[in-house]
Amino acid sequence: MSLDKLKNAFRKKAKLSRSCIHERIGAVASYKISRYIEDFLLTRTDLEVVAAYFPIQSEIDIRPIIPKIRKLGRILCLPVVTVKDQPLKFVVWNENIELMEGRFRVLVPASGEIIEPDLILCPMLSFDSRGYRLGYGGGFYDRTIDYLTGKKHIFSLGCAYSQQTSSKLLPIGDYDKPLDAVATENGITFFSCE
Repeated sequence: MSLDKLKNAFRKKAKLSRSCIHERIGAVASYKISRYIEDFLLTRTDLEVVAAYFPIQSEIDIRPIIPKIRKLGRILCLPVVTVKDQPLKFVVWNENIELMEGRFRVLVPASGEIIEPDLILCPMLSFDSRGYRLGYGGGFYDRTIDYLTGKKHIFSLGCAYSQQTSSKLLPIGDYDKPLDAVATENGITFFSCE
């Protein structure tokens, strides 16, 4: 089986599983994960620019952390897909900047300054014990992590339900990049030595 077919089989199963988990514990997990992210940010004052996201489908809802990021004096930005097969762009956002529907029905800032984040909060379908994440197949986060780590030091923090942990190692290609850590409703698991 080709890598793409294998990944698609994992995606199909992970998407269905995440939807079921989301229905059961979504609201509670959202607040717990947001609290863990806030605690993490309190220990990492070097992470000045934080890339959050607005959830789609059954992704972990990290919106409770968004106002706290700004209260901590950090710059908040949101990811924007501009060109297929290219890294994401990140646009500074606050509550005074209008949101519009971007590609893949994701809410993005209607205008704003493009900036490079120090911390990227990443949604996902699944992750494994090495820190590799399984997304929707566009490769946007992997390309972005690769691009930004070539320019500066960043920290990539996945956001997921603990039950999204794959019992098997996820199939990976040359372009797949591991996360530094994953935040779940049970806490943060670190994969890198930071």
